[in-house]
Amino acid sequence: MSPKVIVAICSAGFLLAASQVWAQKLYKIVDENGNVTFSQFPPKEKSENTKVEDVHVKSSGGKTPVRYVGTNAYCGDIRLPTSYTGSSRHSEEYRAKYMQSKLDDWRERLRDIEQSSQERARRKLNQGSGGGIAYSAKQNSQYQQSMARDTERMRELRCAINWAEEQNSSTAEVIRESGEETQRLQQVHAELERRMIDQCGREPLLDPTDPRNAKDRRQWRACSKKFRNDMRKVEREL
Repeated sequence: MSPKVIVAICSAGFLLAASQVWAQKLYKIVDENGNVTFSQFPPKEKSENTKVEDVHVKSSGGKTPVRYVGTNAYCGDIRLPTSYTGSSRHSEEYRAKYMQSKLDDWRERLRDIEQSSQERARRKLNQGSGGGIAYSAKQNSQYQQSMARDTERMRELRCAINWAEEQNSSTAEVIRESGEETQRLQQVHAELERRMIDQCGREPLLDPTDPRNAKDRRQWRACSKKFRNDMRKVEREL
């Protein structure tokens, strides 16, 4: 077997790993001289002695299953946020926003890993075979280990993203309802303030030089007491 053929066979591993990022199918091409190459596309021209075989590669598009340890859920090493069953409007809104922030973070991390893996694969495909067979085999082994780590991390992130999307099926509704409730409470607060001003006028400014100022302020506080109490209740909800 010629050195050219041996190097081509050693290179098969990283080509197969690269294909996990880009495709689910490769073509193994053995020409009339026994040289082996791999391609995502079948050869346009081939002699009767050229063999072309389909090589099916497991895609990295899958995801790890969710596993449970007690009440905690994990996607690989990623711990998923604890489910919350409280009924407080603020708690539901907070959880919805927190889950969305985690989902955005996981999507960004997945995109970064996919891009770096693709760039690594491109560099490997464009890398020459210089340095000898042993060197090429070592480089291929290191490359495959890096690709395996990236693939597993991508599977974990896809698991977490899928889980969060399922958990967040009602997130948009929660946020929408929260926004509507906030707007309603703001309107209630504005209406209470309007009625208070109509009935009691505006709060007199503090002026110790005016003998009537203290009395006016006491009268205003007595008149506006119920309105101010109700406004504070609304503010607490806001």
